[in-house]
Amino acid sequence: MESGARLAERYVVRGTLGEGAQGTTYDAFDERERRSVAIKRFDVRGARSWKDVELAEREARVLATLDHPLVPKYFDRFEENDALYLVMEKIEGETLDEIRRREGALSEDEVRRFLACADRATTYLHGRAAPVVHRDIKPRNVVRRPDGSYVLVDFGAVAELVARRGSSTVVGTFGYMAPEQLQGRALPATDVYAVGATVVAALTGAEPDALPHQGLRLDVRGLLQGRVSEALIKTLERMLEPDPDRRAPSIAAALEQGSAVSVPPPPAPAPMPSGAPRAPAIEYDEDAMVKSARGLLWLLWGLGWVLVPVVVGGMLGLGRLIPVIMFGSLAGLFVLTWHKNALLRVVLRSLLGRRTAVSVRERASTPQLRVDAVDPARVRVHASDLEPHEVHGATEVDSTARRRQRRR
Repeated sequence: MESGARLAERYVVRGTLGEGAQGTTYDAFDERERRSVAIKRFDVRGARSWKDVELAEREARVLATLDHPLVPKYFDRFEENDALYLVMEKIEGETLDEIRRREGALSEDEVRRFLACADRATTYLHGRAAPVVHRDIKPRNVVRRPDGSYVLVDFGAVAELVARRGSSTVVGTFGYMAPEQLQGRALPATDVYAVGATVVAALTGAEPDALPHQGLRLDVRGLLQGRVSEALIKTLERMLEPDPDRRAPSIAAALEQGSAVSVPPPPAPAPMPSGAPRAPAIEYDEDAMVKSARGLLWLLWGLGWVLVPVVVGGMLGLGRLIPVIMFGSLAGLFVLTWHKNALLRVVLRSLLGRRTAVSVRERASTPQLRVDAVDPARVRVHASDLEPHEVHGATEVDSTARRRQRRR
């Protein structure tokens, strides 16, 4: 389309922004609203199949529901001369592909800025009631604004996960497509993979499908070791995991897991002198016991509505006391479980004859610990070899030993 052409009697075409499989995008000016816009033209008559038409209709429908600063705003749609036109916000700036070709490999700081923006955008898209999956994130579809923020553009391959998991259409770009896309599936983790592949392309200046692989796995460590931090390598390995069930479910999760630093297990306690009293060999999992006791008490209270009427009402003839007994015991349950089961904990400790009880049971082998240091002001310790029910909360700043000391 020539520069100066008019569309819908209000849009003046000024040039071409790009061309893709789904259509051509033009730089235009909206004379009615006095603003620059991007207009994507899709040739309905020249469509290869009805699925191509459906993708164009879906892009218009999905964009009309989105409102996020890192996603182009949708303005209008119209049909003219056997073509469908989508009018949206024009994102000023350069694509990541243009930046990469001009500057070469990007720095780690720059790709981390991109990861932060991509995390914000995908968290919004994937967190909707009907999750939206972009399915074609790549350097050409990422624009860096003059303020340094990155925007996801070109939703021509978008999928909306409604009523079922996945999608039946195989769309995307080789090298940036997650393995499950070749099966026609689209998941939120699919975009996580594409963002990871985009980062690798930005750091190496090469297309991911042309880089060394180990099976289906991109050899991130072999490509980037010594060039970027170990934390970023771990982050990308989690994002580019071929199995979607083992892949990081979000960019934020991959960044957090990549920043985990392994630390050696604590030294074994010094042996106690002979004749000295020894601590019991087994310590109780207080949280599990509290949870079990609380469940048992509520079960007994529920059974009380059957047993109390029989005993008190039938055998003793004191039916009027049934509500008093039942609701009185309910008040007692609330007292026992008030403030994180504090009173129930005291009762259990007195019954066990122990001054304190630990939250994690002793094991034959010491679990490997890792410390997450994403935020230096907040340190969390994870026991990676323990079952979920064996871990009590998250230790922040203070160690388990200091917590026990405070309890004494």
